[in-house]
Amino acid sequence: MRIVILGHRGFRGRLENTIPAFRRVLRYADGIEFDVRVTGDGKLVTHHDRGFQADGSYHYLRELSLRELRRLHPNGKLIPTVGSVFKKSRDVPLNADMKEIEAVEDVVTLAERFGVLENTVFSTESREIAKRLMKECPFCRVGFSIVGYSSISHLARLKGLYSIHVPIDAVGYIGYRNLITLLMTLRKRRLRVYLWNYQMDELLWVPRLKSLVDVIISDDPAKLRKVF
Repeated sequence: MRIVILGHRGFRGRLENTIPAFRRVLRYADGIEFDVRVTGDGKLVTHHDRGFQADGSYHYLRELSLRELRRLHPNGKLIPTVGSVFKKSRDVPLNADMKEIEAVEDVVTLAERFGVLENTVFSTESREIAKRLMKECPFCRVGFSIVGYSSISHLARLKGLYSIHVPIDAVGYIGYRNLITLLMTLRKRRLRVYLWNYQMDELLWVPRLKSLVDVIISDDPAKLRKVF
């Protein structure tokens, strides 16, 4: 079975979730994972955190227009709208990580407009957002991200998921053997398994776990390809 590799925020680091990161990652990965947030004027952009530090102040995206975001953010001019990502990535696997429930309706509309519903998974760590996604778009591929031990308890309550996104870091709070058991259980339930990383050494752990996953969301696909 061939494992699909997605670039985590393109490439994690200083230029993550930007146009250069998305362009570069497709040299090494099959597709792109990116975060979705809403600006104060209702535009969907690729950005992980609620805000950013600049000029000695912390700025929240929900308090800025798209024009203000691009003026104030250190990477402002390099941050694309979600629509532009969809437009330029119609032929590659995409994973849109939904950070805010207000973005659900618009992101589905954009995906339909640009014809990328079939190659996009909409994932989230929020049970409420996952439910809203499945209600808004019953035929969409919706994934649920595990971000801690408590996340696992939500799995039985979420019906109709396409994928479960499991962090390598789960080794730290459920143990390696339990992680293997979890991955095997998810596969038996015919759920697609996405493996992602927060603070672990993916070059060490991915080779140990890759036989039990379908997709790897890699922090650095260029280095990971060498391991493969």
